[in-house]
Amino acid sequence: MSPAATPKRWALNGRIVTMATEGDVIKNGTIFIEDNRIAAIVPKGQPAPVGFEAVDPVATGGTIYPGLIELHNHLSYNILPLWRVPQLYGNRDQWQNAKSYKTSVTGPMSAIALADDGSLLPALVRYVEAKCLVAGTTTSQGITLSNWSGTIHKYYKGALRAAEIGSPPDLPRAHSKIPDIDAEDWAKFDHELKSSSCFLLHLSEGIDTKAHSHFLALRNPQGDWAIEPSLAGIHCTALDATDFGTMAENRAKVIWSPLSNLLLYGKTTDVAAARNAGLTIALGSDWSPSGSKNLLGELKAAKVVSAHFNLGFSDYDIVSMATRNPAAILKWDAKLGTIAKGNFADLLVVKGVTGDPYGHLIKSREQDIVLVTIGGRPRYGTKKAMQQADGSGEALKIGSSARVIDFSSPDQDPGIEKVTLAEATTRLHTALGNLGTLQPRSLAMSDAIARGTASRGGWRLALDEQFGNNVQLRPRLAYDGARTGPDLQVTAAAAAEPLHPIKLDGLTVSSDPVFLDTLKNEPNLPPGIGAAIATFY
Repeated sequence: MSPAATPKRWALNGRIVTMATEGDVIKNGTIFIEDNRIAAIVPKGQPAPVGFEAVDPVATGGTIYPGLIELHNHLSYNILPLWRVPQLYGNRDQWQNAKSYKTSVTGPMSAIALADDGSLLPALVRYVEAKCLVAGTTTSQGITLSNWSGTIHKYYKGALRAAEIGSPPDLPRAHSKIPDIDAEDWAKFDHELKSSSCFLLHLSEGIDTKAHSHFLALRNPQGDWAIEPSLAGIHCTALDATDFGTMAENRAKVIWSPLSNLLLYGKTTDVAAARNAGLTIALGSDWSPSGSKNLLGELKAAKVVSAHFNLGFSDYDIVSMATRNPAAILKWDAKLGTIAKGNFADLLVVKGVTGDPYGHLIKSREQDIVLVTIGGRPRYGTKKAMQQADGSGEALKIGSSARVIDFSSPDQDPGIEKVTLAEATTRLHTALGNLGTLQPRSLAMSDAIARGTASRGGWRLALDEQFGNNVQLRPRLAYDGARTGPDLQVTAAAAAEPLHPIKLDGLTVSSDPVFLDTLKNEPNLPPGIGAAIATFY
């Protein structure tokens, strides 16, 4: 189905939650959109701006928020179901070595990436983008691709905004990977931070002294810290109040993934200490193997965790972590993260207009999403809302509701086949059910890549820390005479155990009752956490 042209001028009516400041809510207003930006925001009863007099606004009957911005997600892995974590771990290296992790996560992903006949990569990027869109996420981290020899890398350009692609000069590119040599050299690492607008890096992931040493290694023998305003530390679970004070002095930031932290370590980041130090905090769902299914779900996890540990975060604070805060971390806050005249029209409409506007979003489920726009273009929504907004695309159902999703884009990556979501789902379901056959082919291709004899054209997934991609997700500096790392470099051969069929992770929680059952029975979650999250659904 060919997409309709992006409407030049159109409008949305509903309750408007600007996120500019707490309480800045228009109970009934209209957002006027011209091309990809917000032209005006007008309360009910006031005239339309010049040029919009003939525009009939889409009556959403809902509450309008800025589109959700996620700064931590390994999207390529989001076809995999939630892993039942077998034990408590002290740091990242330990669970990467677990046998069940290799057969549930790295082994299957190696099989998908390396035994690909050309049909699985387009299916995967289609499916994981859909998981974001149907939950209101308009920006996430990019999907990394490489050629088959692994010498050239790029980020997939699709319908979703990618933090690493941005839209310069308005939305500067973020970095999320650092070259091997720079990750191990203090001066080079510090230089990379100084020369970047934003660097999203895993930092001190775990709760033991080894995890903490990754942070301490940022200080050189002269007492200088390789911490810059560009640094956004992902996880930071091993840090204490003193450490967060150091980060604050250097104007760094924190990305929090509470559910993933608890599933793996039984504890989460001391975000109360981070907040008290004055640090900006954003949320990320991490990935489906050990986190929420999407950022909308991570909002619920953050609320439950805040209440359980008496962290003191209000609903406004939590929604800020998925809107205005990540925009500020990316240095996109002049154009995104709030609803304001001149900003890009990345918007999320949720059913209903009653109750506290911030709690309303946190309580909302995927089936409550009415409309999602990116750059003024209707990308996903109910069939009615998409039709009214002159949007078009592929039909699907969320629960019993008819929806439409639009992946098309003039600058979409030309090297990736365009497939429907339905076809992508079928291909992935078949592949994950056939891992035993794919595994030998993936191992053979892994050997060919290692020998430098892989001669295929086109693109493959460059999985994080699996194929020796010559980049790292975290600093690996020396502390107390020893290198902090190297963290385990997982390869396709790491999953020596035979692979067995696994289930494609459901597109939404509503379509995947196994997710909540698994969550409620995760052994490392503090009592009541899983059940409390499940009550939202």
